[in-house]
Amino acid sequence: MERELLVDADALVALRDSKDPNHKLAAAVSSQITEAKISLITSDPAFGEAITVISQNVNHKAAVDFAGDIINSRLEIVEVNARLRREALEIFKVQKSKNFRFTDAVNIAIMQERGLREIFSFDRDYRKNGLIRLGID
Repeated sequence: MERELLVDADALVALRDSKDPNHKLAAAVSSQITEAKISLITSDPAFGEAITVISQNVNHKAAVDFAGDIINSRLEIVEVNARLRREALEIFKVQKSKNFRFTDAVNIAIMQERGLREIFSFDRDYRKNGLIRLGID
């Protein structure tokens, strides 16, 4: 079975935005991923969030280019169905932080469904939920 890794919106943004504080680390982790030939997935909400943030932080053209690059890449975008949404809500319910994003709960639900323990993200909430942030933890 091929190794899979979920990529969160913050990592996608950091890779595309050279002014992002995590840009250099994101590039280094991305190189590790490429070397290890890991299959990448993301959630549809994380993909949309990344497009929006890139548009806000870089510009609209960069966001459009990013979206096209992702859609035409091998990265799998996992569509959220009713079952995943319900699982994400259960994960969201038990969080302590008011800043925990529902998108993160969706990502965790996808990871649980696929038996994944590692994520490409800089978000500490994943660590608090027992996951490993590749290249960080």
